[in-house]
Amino acid sequence: MALIELQGINKSFGTKDKKVSVLENLSLKVEEGEMVAIMGKSGAGKTTLLNIIAAIDYPDSGTYLYDGKEVKTRNTSQGIKFRKDRIGLIVQHFALINDFKVYDNVELGLWETNVKGSARKKRVMEVLESLGIADLKDKYPNVLSGGEKQRVAIGRAIANNHKLLLADEPTGSLDSDTEQDILNILKDLNSKGMTIVMVTHDEDVANVCDRTIFLDKH
Repeated sequence: MALIELQGINKSFGTKDKKVSVLENLSLKVEEGEMVAIMGKSGAGKTTLLNIIAAIDYPDSGTYLYDGKEVKTRNTSQGIKFRKDRIGLIVQHFALINDFKVYDNVELGLWETNVKGSARKKRVMEVLESLGIADLKDKYPNVLSGGEKQRVAIGRAIANNHKLLLADEPTGSLDSDTEQDILNILKDLNSKGMTIVMVTHDEDVANVCDRTIFLDKH
C-alpha cells in the first residue's frame, strides 16, 4: 500500500506578474517500507516536494494522501501537528540547538507527545545507544564532528518512531567515510520497516535506495 500518494500537484512562487512554477502536475507514489531518493538539478523543486510531503509548505492544487487519507494542512500549526504525529524530518545543516546538550536535542523529537517521565528517558537513551552516541549525551553540539551532529539530528527525527522519515541532503556536508556511516544507519532503519524519502545530489547516495525519482527543471 502507498504510504505517500501525490496526485496532480502544482506549486509556484512569486506574485501574479512574476510567478515561477516549481512543480507542475506532479504525481507519484511511495510504498510503505520503500527507501526512495529524489534527484534533480538546482531549482527542479526537490526541497519544495519534500516540504509538501512534510506539510511545511502546501500545494497550490492537487491532492496529497498520507496512508490513504487526504492531507489538508494549510497553516503552520496544522503542519506542526501533522509532523509531530506522523513524520520524522532531517533538515539540511543539522539544525541542532547549540544551547542544548545532545540528550536534550534528541528529546525534542518527543516534544508535546504522550511519552513522559521514565518512558521518555528510556526512549531517548535507546535512540542514543542505537546510533552509537550515548557517550555524547552530555556534550554540546559545538564540540561534535559533522558525523556526530548528523547522528544527533537523525536521533531527534526517529525518537517518535514514525512510519516515515524525510531527509534533505542528509550526507551533503560529510566526508565520504562519514557519509557511508550515515547511509548505513538509514539503511538499517529502512530494514526495520521505516519508509525513507531523501533529497540528494549524490548518485552514490541514490544508488543505495530502492529507486530514484528524477525531477526536471521547468
